[in-house]
Amino acid sequence: MRIVTMRKFLFSIILVVVAVSVYFVRSGRNVERTVVVHDTIYKDTQYITERDTVFYDAQWLRSQFQNSPKAYWKNYGDGYEVGYPEFMNKVLLNKGERNLKVEYHGISLVVSAYDDEFEMSVLEKYEGLNMSAVTKSVAESSFLLAGKCDKNKLFFEKDIKLKGRTWMFLRVEFPRELTRAVDPLLHYVKDYQL
Repeated sequence: MRIVTMRKFLFSIILVVVAVSVYFVRSGRNVERTVVVHDTIYKDTQYITERDTVFYDAQWLRSQFQNSPKAYWKNYGDGYEVGYPEFMNKVLLNKGERNLKVEYHGISLVVSAYDDEFEMSVLEKYEGLNMSAVTKSVAESSFLLAGKCDKNKLFFEKDIKLKGRTWMFLRVEFPRELTRAVDPLLHYVKDYQL
């Protein structure tokens, strides 16, 4: 009789401990946290949930853009090559290998070649595209645009005339608060030459 009573008591204690643990684990998931990201390990959803506010260490991220080895992508049909930090993830590569998209934590670099319907000069193309830009600059064979994508996102783009009706562009989109962190990538786009 005592053994049965002791087993029931121990079983009850274990059940209470498990119930309390489950309660705290579940309630802990609903707590909004602030997470500072220093490394790609945080891409794992067990560390960051939708309710978390995420801040990226801009100094660490800038050093990644400055010092990371480059991966290269070549557009053989149009004859150009683009380098990007190899820690960025390739998202899109299709349409006869004329497009590339790489991204990392809300920062993306898109490279695309396309054939326009009409042949235009650099100035004509610039005039057609510069409406949404805040910052603009025109050169002999290319032009630069920069502005807002949406409420918190900015873009920086370089459009280059390849030949005839064929154009390419490099476009970086990034959260406003990471402007200083992505500066090395913006300089790469700005200084890019075929």
